[in-house]
Amino acid sequence: MREKPLFNQAQAKPGSRSGFRFSWQLFLAILLTVAVAAPCILLYTQHRSRIRLAEQAVIKETTLEQQRKDSLKSSKNVGDLDSKVKMSSIPMSAEDAKKPRVVVVGGGLAGCAAALAAYNQSIAMGVDVHVVLVDKMPKLGGNSAKASSGINALNVPGGDSEQLFESDTIKSGGGLSKPDLVHTLVSKSLDAIKFLEGYGVDLSKVTRLGGHSVPRSRTNPVGGNVGWSIMSVIIKKAKETPGITVLEGYKLTDVVMGAGGQVAGVQLVKQGADGAAAAEPEVLPAEAVILATGGFGANKAMLEKYSPESAGLATTNGPWATGDVVDLAPKWGAAMVDLEQVQVHPTGFVDPKDPGAGTKFLAPEKLRGVGGIMLNSAGKRFVDELSTRDKVSDALLAQPGKRAYLVLSEAMAKDYGMSAIGFYVSKSLFVKADDVSALASHIGVDEGVVSEALHAYNAAVAGQQADAFGKTAFPAGVNTNAPLYAAIITPVVHYCMGGVSIDARARALSSAGAPIPGLFAAGEVSGGVHGRNRLGGNSLLECAVFGTVAGSEAVGHVAAAKTHRL
Repeated sequence: MREKPLFNQAQAKPGSRSGFRFSWQLFLAILLTVAVAAPCILLYTQHRSRIRLAEQAVIKETTLEQQRKDSLKSSKNVGDLDSKVKMSSIPMSAEDAKKPRVVVVGGGLAGCAAALAAYNQSIAMGVDVHVVLVDKMPKLGGNSAKASSGINALNVPGGDSEQLFESDTIKSGGGLSKPDLVHTLVSKSLDAIKFLEGYGVDLSKVTRLGGHSVPRSRTNPVGGNVGWSIMSVIIKKAKETPGITVLEGYKLTDVVMGAGGQVAGVQLVKQGADGAAAAEPEVLPAEAVILATGGFGANKAMLEKYSPESAGLATTNGPWATGDVVDLAPKWGAAMVDLEQVQVHPTGFVDPKDPGAGTKFLAPEKLRGVGGIMLNSAGKRFVDELSTRDKVSDALLAQPGKRAYLVLSEAMAKDYGMSAIGFYVSKSLFVKADDVSALASHIGVDEGVVSEALHAYNAAVAGQQADAFGKTAFPAGVNTNAPLYAAIITPVVHYCMGGVSIDARARALSSAGAPIPGLFAAGEVSGGVHGRNRLGGNSLLECAVFGTVAGSEAVGHVAAAKTHRL
């Protein structure tokens, strides 16, 4: 029997619907097939996309790892790589170990500001960066935590301007300050204050320090010294930030440079309780390194080499201020500037119980900023107390025994903060005198001599006569009918103006003036901002300004390197 055709053309007449019965069935079948297959195709496509992304991530990771290995292996300042690149004692997650890295060396304000700024910038740019903050000491803080006078910032309501602030800074620097660095310092000063206040630091009180044309030094209205008020907050924030790894007790012994002259990593040594190396050196790969290791104010050998005239003085610096980078940086291609410019602060406390101590408490410039005056051993004034530090120091060094008395009225003491004055009195650094007679007895001179000096000063404050030493800014007069406070003071080594040469973007510069790829510097370790003499309050400002600049710039460098690598 013949099979019946599926499609009977004879029965299909032109224009009839019966001839299209199979075509509709086929169309419906295709639609059904597409409806069932489409989700499967979409799932497969998504799956393949995920695989490709994962493969790309592995390629990127492998590329970064390989690039690091190539840079380290080709470096000239690391010997046996296989024996040194071991991270067993350097705590970090496996995920962080694979990320591009910014290493900040130094845990003072410059270092902590750089670390926080780097983290903030990585979030803003969408760049996944591992930030490591390293300090050789068991705790962060450095000399920044000891700062006690204030942090400067532009004070337009108080008669300030960028030109005036820059002029004061350059004048104090004696012609050695780099104008572009000074402009960055001043123009970003309010941003630095906002950065600190954004973390809860109260800097609402304003005072005037020596060498400043107007009041512009910010400080905390209550609590301890301004440095600790800042650092206690910033350290806590750095340690709480999940994108920052803090390594305390690790000393920088080298920056590893790749064959192309770019930063490839840092060599660190774990420190023991006695400050000696407790392990073999280890290399931590990094795409950018920010130096924030401070100066060499506690290193007698370096002081004798670069500033022999100050080497015999006591210092206010902590034992960490040894200038570790000074001898190392030239090996990395960095130029050094103004190393011979070491600041001698005019007022270090002389402890009557240990007058020859090599390390002394700083008698903060703020003590003169609230109106404190200086009398020599003969009971007479000898200088404008609010002149620049170098001039006041020179005048004091010319006094018998290189010592003098810093005198405050009771009103001045209250303005400074009685809790701090009370601390100084408890340490015998300040002595409270009930009246002028008791003050004169403490100095060892006739009461009439001291009375005459105070009367002449108060007459100048009242505008009745010109000051004998050219002083024009008088925060307060001396009330001779109330208790007075006196401290013995002497000049001390305080700050190093010189260091690694940088540009306005905090990039370390070579001797030819070219930026060294991936190497940055901020704070006292750098040079060029302060010239021959630093204004009080500009140190913390420099740390905050160039620390945040360095952190942001370092992440920008990493992002650019990552884009190039991909």
